[in-house]
Amino acid sequence: MVNQQNLSSYIVTFHTFALLHGQHSNPFYTKVVENNRTFIVEKTPLEIMKDSCAHYRTNFDSIINSSKNDLKNRPKPPIMLTHLYNRPLLFFPLLSPTLHKNSWVAYHAVKDTHQCKNGVSVVLKNDTHMPLDTSMATVYRQLALSHILSLQFDNTQEELRSSYYMIMDRKNSDAPIS
Repeated sequence: MVNQQNLSSYIVTFHTFALLHGQHSNPFYTKVVENNRTFIVEKTPLEIMKDSCAHYRTNFDSIINSSKNDLKNRPKPPIMLTHLYNRPLLFFPLLSPTLHKNSWVAYHAVKDTHQCKNGVSVVLKNDTHMPLDTSMATVYRQLALSHILSLQFDNTQEELRSSYYMIMDRKNSDAPIS
C-alpha cells in the first residue's frame, strides 16, 4: 500500500476497510486501511468512529445500543454507521467498542480469513492480507453478527418499499388495527 501520510482527522466511508490500533509508535494514533491506500490518523479508532457518527448525523452510543437491541444484547456488537443505495456501512469491533485500543474492520471489506501464528490474517477485497491479534472464533463471530445486522437492514428496507402501511388504533397506539 502506498501514499503514507498523517491526517489530523478522518471520516469513515465505504472506502474504509479498517481502523487499526497499535500500528504506530503513538498509542493514540490509528492506522487507516482503505481500498487503495494506508495512512495514519492522529486520533484513536474510537474518536474516529465518534466523529464519523456525528458526520452521519447520529450518535455512537445510540448506534451501539441499537445494535445491542437488534442482536439480543450481545457484547461487542457490530454497528451500522450509514447506508447508501440500500447498502449498509457495517463495522465490527475486535474488542469492546468503547475501548480506545479497539480496532474496527469493515464487514464489506472482508473477502476471507486464515489462521496464522500470531492470530488471524484477514484477506481484504483488494487482496491485501491484514494480520490481526485476535482469534478466528472472534472474527467468525463478528462476521456472523454483521451478517445478521445486514439481513435486518435488508428486511427493514423491504418493509419500507412495500405498499403496506400500519394503521394504529387511537385508543391503544401500540396495537395495530387488524
